[in-house]
Amino acid sequence: MIREKVGLLPYVREDVYGHTTQSSQHIGWEIEKMGIQKLWKKGKGKGCTVAVIDTGCDLDHPDIAPNLLQGKNFVNKNKDPWDDNGHGSHVCGTVAAIDNGLGIVGVAPEAKVIPIKALGSDGSGSMIDIAKAIVWAADNNANFITMSLGSPFRSENINIAIDYAVAKKCVVFCAAGNSGPKKNIMFPAATPSTIAIGAIDRNLNRTPFTCAGEPLDFLAPGHDIMSLVPDNNYALMSGTSMSNPFAVGCAALLYGELSRRKRTYAHKQSYYISRFKENAISLKQEKYKTKKYQGYGIINLKAL
Repeated sequence: MIREKVGLLPYVREDVYGHTTQSSQHIGWEIEKMGIQKLWKKGKGKGCTVAVIDTGCDLDHPDIAPNLLQGKNFVNKNKDPWDDNGHGSHVCGTVAAIDNGLGIVGVAPEAKVIPIKALGSDGSGSMIDIAKAIVWAADNNANFITMSLGSPFRSENINIAIDYAVAKKCVVFCAAGNSGPKKNIMFPAATPSTIAIGAIDRNLNRTPFTCAGEPLDFLAPGHDIMSLVPDNNYALMSGTSMSNPFAVGCAALLYGELSRRKRTYAHKQSYYISRFKENAISLKQEKYKTKKYQGYGIINLKAL
């Protein structure tokens, strides 16, 4: 990968056949196991806006269309941000697929999503476009920005853009990377002003593909996650690309709660890190019970 390029973090995809937009709603193991349904009793992310910087989104998919706001295409500047890869749609659905009893449901089904296409059909894009996308998201009232993309190289342009977004009261989440525990956390997840997310499986074990390093903040479900893909379809995907939007969805639920009470905290990265740390679960795997491998632990909303 050349220094000027950033790309999708490697992930595993398995298309799901037989499940349609008219099928009874699938509730993923990650939602059942991590206390999401309990928190829904307090709210489902209403009032929160999440910018997804990725390959775009299937703008017509009935599981996400009602929650989409006007997006932006930085790859084909005169076109809408349609997803020609599948990755971005999956991320959008994980964050905020609607709760209508059909298809699938996201972590924060009443949050709104701004779909931003900054990666092409092959999953790669320029660091300049990513930086522009971050600034645009911040200027268009995103409360959170999520990026399931990365590079082993630090980008000054992206760092400046993230600092700009943080100054505009955005909280930025990034996928840690999928090159395994012997590899460092990818950029921009390794940037201090982002929240870096690694992945666990349904047994709450650290996935073997998650990168390691002191910048890692939390682990979240990122294995066999079912979400939407283009043409009204669904797929199971695994990767920190999947755990990152799960974490953003959790933050969106907390934001919805805060928007009714302590709104002054709702725009601070430190608030979400603190709340997640309070109830985080430590890994059972003894050799991984350090900040380098588990961050502050597994995000757990059951106790909230």
